[in-house]
Amino acid sequence: MSDYVVDELLSSPDNVEIVRDQICGILALEAAHQYELADKAGDARKEDYKIKVYLENDQPWELQTEDDKEVFPLVNVSLVSVDRGNGSTTTNKNNVTASFYIDCYATGTFDGDGQTGRMAVVKAWKTARIIRNILCAANYAYLGLRGVVTSRQVKSLTAGMPNQQNAAGRVCIVRIAMDVDLLEFSPQVSGVEIAPISLEFLDDTGLVIVDMDQEE
Repeated sequence: MSDYVVDELLSSPDNVEIVRDQICGILALEAAHQYELADKAGDARKEDYKIKVYLENDQPWELQTEDDKEVFPLVNVSLVSVDRGNGSTTTNKNNVTASFYIDCYATGTFDGDGQTGRMAVVKAWKTARIIRNILCAANYAYLGLRGVVTSRQVKSLTAGMPNQQNAAGRVCIVRIAMDVDLLEFSPQVSGVEIAPISLEFLDDTGLVIVDMDQEE
């Protein structure tokens, strides 16, 4: 029997997982602030900014019921793939490109006016616009993880309809595809010190919760 060579418990998340969770934290934090700004401005459509963010929940719209009209808009963040990136690598440090889907869900009205489909599309694109602008903000060029993240690029925005529709209202999705170039380290190497956003996830749904009072 061969001797083992990795003499440590591999319990720490990879950098790609940290980046995924950081994207969730950024979106939850900034979306909550956008709602505050809309409320202060007296925006008649301030509820459009009350965006709930989820982690790896590909059917968050199933939470929608006729009695709860404020479930939407929703955003779900998924890590799709990790590929070897460009640039030099070493045995213990690799340049990788992580691909993410940020799915923005919205629904139309419940008043039977026949406009549910059109309003769902309009609101989904509005949600995607808010999310894209947050992700592309200059201060988030490295997603708050400089030293690990080297760049991020929004590649595309694509509208569609989920396969399963709720009878209470039509749901539309706008998918934001984003690539993040980053460094991934082997367990034998101590990476750079980073300070991700403090957040937690509800185990049953993946809902992202951030502390709005956390220090910068």
